[in-house]
Amino acid sequence: MISAFIQGINPVVPIIVIVLLSSISFFVAWWTYYYLDSIPSLRKNALILLRGSTLLILLLLLLNPFLSIQEIISERPAVAVYLDNSQSISVERGDYEGLNTFREIISRFESERNDDLDYDYFLFDETVTASDELDATGVRTNINEVMEYIRENENRYRASLFFSDGIVTQGRNPIFSAQNLSTPIITVPIGDTTEVRDIAVANVDYIQQIYTYTRQTIRAEIQQQGFEGEDATVQFIRDGEVIETETLEFTTSPTSQTVEFSQEFEEPGFYDFEINVPPKPDEFTDQNNRAAFTIEVLDDKTRILSFAFEVHPDVSTIRRLIATDQQNELISSTYLGNNRFTGGDPRQLDEEPDLIVLHGLPPVQSDLFEWIYDQQTPILFVATPGSFQYLTDNDVTDLTSYYIQSPGEVIDIQLENFTGGISHPLLEVSMANFQRFPSLQTYRGDYRLSAIAQQLTSALFQRNETDIPVLIAEDATARRIASVNAFGWYRFEQNSQEEVRNFFTEFFTNLVSWSATPPDRQMLTLEPAKSSFTENESVEVRANLFNERGDPEPEGFIELEIFSGDDEESLNVFRMNHQQNEVYTAELGNYPQGMYRVRAEATKNGRNIGTAEARVNVSQSSIEFLNTKRDDDMLHSLAEITDGIFLDDFDFNRFNEFMAELLLEQPDEEIREDFFYLYRSVFWFIVVIVLLSAEWLIRRSVSLP
Repeated sequence: MISAFIQGINPVVPIIVIVLLSSISFFVAWWTYYYLDSIPSLRKNALILLRGSTLLILLLLLLNPFLSIQEIISERPAVAVYLDNSQSISVERGDYEGLNTFREIISRFESERNDDLDYDYFLFDETVTASDELDATGVRTNINEVMEYIRENENRYRASLFFSDGIVTQGRNPIFSAQNLSTPIITVPIGDTTEVRDIAVANVDYIQQIYTYTRQTIRAEIQQQGFEGEDATVQFIRDGEVIETETLEFTTSPTSQTVEFSQEFEEPGFYDFEINVPPKPDEFTDQNNRAAFTIEVLDDKTRILSFAFEVHPDVSTIRRLIATDQQNELISSTYLGNNRFTGGDPRQLDEEPDLIVLHGLPPVQSDLFEWIYDQQTPILFVATPGSFQYLTDNDVTDLTSYYIQSPGEVIDIQLENFTGGISHPLLEVSMANFQRFPSLQTYRGDYRLSAIAQQLTSALFQRNETDIPVLIAEDATARRIASVNAFGWYRFEQNSQEEVRNFFTEFFTNLVSWSATPPDRQMLTLEPAKSSFTENESVEVRANLFNERGDPEPEGFIELEIFSGDDEESLNVFRMNHQQNEVYTAELGNYPQGMYRVRAEATKNGRNIGTAEARVNVSQSSIEFLNTKRDDDMLHSLAEITDGIFLDDFDFNRFNEFMAELLLEQPDEEIREDFFYLYRSVFWFIVVIVLLSAEWLIRRSVSLP
C-alpha cells in the first residue's frame, strides 16, 4: 500500500506567514489592474486571478514544499543458516560419525522446516562464505567472525540458525559480540561430548647443532585436556638421567603451556635428550607423553700459537690475556736462536693453529719466515724493540702488511683517540681518555703500507698527530693480518687505573678474535625455529650474528623480509629482537599453507656484517584436532544471550514454533518513506507558463501592452 500527503514546507514557517504571502500575491495582482475601468469586469477579474495565482505559486515554491510518500512492503521472512565447516566437525567420536551424522542432521532440518520462510546458507571456519557445500576443510574456527557477520546483516534476516560444535580455535570469545545482537540465534549442537583425558608433548623447539660454551635454550610445548585443577611434572632428561624438572598447573582445560630448559656444553659430541611427562591415571594414552631428540656440540676452541722471537714483558702479558679465555687453546713457543725453542718447535705441531701471534720477526728468507708464510694462517703481529731491524725489508709486508724506510730513534707515543670517521670492528672499544694512558714506544721513520692494508689509528708524539701507524688491518686476502706497531703494553696491564686495564683487555681481545676469524666466515646464520609451522602458528625465525672478530654481536640491526615462493615482492618487513649473546629472534605472524623465503641483512654502525636466507614451510593446521569435545555451554550461552533456543534434541518443530511466535509478535512489514520536493517537478514550470500565457492572451484581447 502506498500513501502520499504534503508533509510540510522547508524551511518550516507559520500558517499565518503563508496566508500573508497569499494576500500579498493577490493584492499585487489587484493593484496592477484595479484602475483599468475600460476593461470588462469578467476579463479584469480573470487577469487579477491569473497574475495572483502565478505569484503565489512562485512564492510557495521558494519555500520548498515537499510530499511524504510512504510504502508498506510485505516480504517473506528470511533465516540465515550457518554451517560449521571446520575440520573438528569431521572427527568421529562416540556415536558421532563425522560428516555423515552432520549431513543427516541437516537433511532432517530441511525435511521438517517451515517452507514459508526463505533460507540462505553460509559456511564458516575462520571466515564466513555464502555456500552450502559442506566439506569440513577449515583449519580454524572463528565463531566471533560469525557474530560480526550476523550483526552486519541483521536487517536482512529475522533469525540465525547455527550448526556447530562450539569449539573456538581463533578470535575472541563470541559471547561478547553476541550481546550486541538484536536478532535471535537458534543453536544446533554438532559433535560428541565424550571426555578424553590426555597430556601430550606437542612440540620441542631446539637447535640441532651448536658450539661449546654456547648456552642452548630448549622449549617444550605441553598440551592437555581433561586435567583441570591438577598438575603434572615435566622431566628434562640428558643421557638417561633426569637433570631438571618443572611442575605445570592446569587451571583450565584444555590448555597449552611452554616450559624452558637451558644447557651449556663444555665438551664436543652428541648428547641425547628427552622431554617426558609421567603418565597420569585414566590418561587416554601415554604414547605422546615424551619426545626424544639429539644435539650435536661442535668444538669452537681457537688454537692460538704465540710465537716470540724476543724476550720482552709484552710477550708474557699478551699470553696471559689469551690464556684467560676458555675459548682459546694457547700454544707458546719462543725462539732462542740456533734452532732452539722454549715450549717446542711450532713446526712440529700435529694440527695447524687458527692464529699465529708473532712477537717480533724472524730474519727474512729464513726457514722460520718461509714456514710462517707457507701456513697461510691468520697473523697478529705485535712489534717488539728488536723487530724493527727486520721491518726495513719490503718482503715483511707478507706477514705484517707494512715496512719502514730509514728507521730513526725510539720515541714515546700515545694512542690517537678512536673517534675518527673509520668504522671497523677493531675500533669498537669503550670510550676512554687516552691522554691519561701510559705511553708506548715505537720508531720514527717513513712507513709504507701494503696496497690492501688499512691504517686504523696513528700515533701522537708530544700530543701532535703523526703519520706513524699504530694499528693496521688487512682482510682482503685468504687470511687476515693485524699489526700493532708499538711496544710497552705491559704497562697497561700493570697500571693502577681500572680504565687502562680494561682498555688493554678489550683492545687485545678484539685483536685476537678478529684476526682468528676467516674473512669468508658466515657472520649471519638464519633458520626457522621449527622445521615446519602450521597455519595457526606464528612463524618464528632465529638468527646467530657474529662480528668480524668472530665474537657474538649483540648490538646489530637485523632486518627481515619474507617472500612467498619465488616472488620478488616481499609480503612484510620485520626487525629482529636480540635475545642473548649472538641470538636474535622474530615472530613473523601467521601465513597460509605454502613455502616461504626469509631474507635477512645485518648491519652495525652503517656497516654491513652479513646476509642470510632461510626457507620456511607452513603446513596445514592441526589445532582443530587438539580439542574435539563439543562445547554445549558455549552454544547454550549464544542462544540464551540472543533470546534464541538451544536445540539439543534436534526437534526442528520447536524451531518452527519459535519462528511462528517471533513473526506474530513482529510482523514482517517494512515501511519505506520517500520525500518528494515539489520544485523538482516540471509540472509547476508548465503551470506557470500556462498562467502567464493566458494572462498575455487576455491582455492582447483588450489591447493592453
